Amino acid sequence: MPFARSLLKISTILFAVALGLVIYQGSRYSSLFEGQSESPYFGRWKTWFSLSQSKVPGSKQSLEKGWNVIHHLGGNGPWIENTGEDADPNLAPPEGCSVDQVHLLSRHGERYPTPSAGSRHLQFLKRVEETGLPLNGSLEFLNDWAYFSNNPERDFGELTNTSPYAGTLGAFTTGVKFRTRYEDLIPRDSRTRLWASDSGRVIDTARHFASGFFGLDWESSGKAQLQIIPESFERGADTLTPGDTCLRYLEDPILGHDNGLEMLLQFQETYIPAIANRLIHEDNIGLSNLSNEEVYGMQEMCGFELMVRGTSPWCEIFTKQDWYNFEYARDLLLYYRAGPGNPYAGAMGWLWLNATTGLLHEGPMAGSIFLSFVHDGDIAPFLTALGVFTGDKELLPTTHIAAKREWRISPILPMGARVTLERLSCSPTHEDPQVLRGHVLSISLWNMSVNEAKK
Repeated sequence: MPFARSLLKISTILFAVALGLVIYQGSRYSSLFEGQSESPYFGRWKTWFSLSQSKVPGSKQSLEKGWNVIHHLGGNGPWIENTGEDADPNLAPPEGCSVDQVHLLSRHGERYPTPSAGSRHLQFLKRVEETGLPLNGSLEFLNDWAYFSNNPERDFGELTNTSPYAGTLGAFTTGVKFRTRYEDLIPRDSRTRLWASDSGRVIDTARHFASGFFGLDWESSGKAQLQIIPESFERGADTLTPGDTCLRYLEDPILGHDNGLEMLLQFQETYIPAIANRLIHEDNIGLSNLSNEEVYGMQEMCGFELMVRGTSPWCEIFTKQDWYNFEYARDLLLYYRAGPGNPYAGAMGWLWLNATTGLLHEGPMAGSIFLSFVHDGDIAPFLTALGVFTGDKELLPTTHIAAKREWRISPILPMGARVTLERLSCSPTHEDPQVLRGHVLSISLWNMSVNEAKK
């Protein structure tokens, strides 16, 4: 972990970094509006991440107690807090310490499908309609179901603004929660700058976050300024989206950007044909020759419909094992596209890490709040460069699920995921004069203890 070790050299009385990776855990779709169910963006304020921890009724799926499909959408679903037994109950700084600088690297909020994914969905639905035959069994709901966008040209790729999982709501509420924790760091006599890559959903996430963090008048009052960074090759190293500027990554046909898709396609072949066969034999002969792409698109629609309507019948037609397979397929996609399985990822992630390290060295004199908004494919290289995922000694296979893998997208990079680095200043008498504490709000596998950090 050469980059992590470089951070340890920061000469402050105490320096600690808290990695806050938003994780989600919540209710199944069929019970989101029943009984005690709540939006994940409402709830208690025990810590800055603590949201709704109320118990909700189970779904119609006959699965064991405690299993939840939202944990297995591979970054393709809404943000929900981690309320598992390994979740940190308290994120307060150690006694005698205070936060004097904070850095945020955030994925955009919940969104509609991208145009490419959405087009695949619509093509499949058109084929269903053109058969002129009613559907049966698991797919019977499609006889009366309508797609979750009536204006795809407007919606595709943009933040959702309805349901408990609205991307606009999530970004605003995240801003409020950051203000709750970091209000004392907001400069009173200068303007704070936010950075966003030049994508509509990323820019809108930054704007809604700023409204929650600084107030609705953040632009007119001069409290903050949003700087948009083009997602273009010409930016070189001066970018938030290094995957668009790394020439070898873009041009390498084997190990570059497209490697993730190739690995995804290989794994789809191991599990999707059996699903297609099952659905066809539920008296749906009109859908013969269901392709891997079409079945995968059905699984995608579960998460996307949740983020628009709060519920989705697509979540019900697949088994628990089907969702494990989908989750792993999504893991493979990002692992080989922009994560530890890609040879260029570490170099790309070094850019943000290096710039942030310099600011941490300078301390509050360089500023107190640094806020950046990007895509999941830009956060994955940073985590790779940081060396967080070192437990997977071999590359993830495409022939079967690597059950004990560390790299899992569902709990670390859902929509709205964010990485937070905190610089702590402590009293001279503090027992640990210089510490890097990496804390991931996930399962204990991601937690890096103080003793480990000192090595």
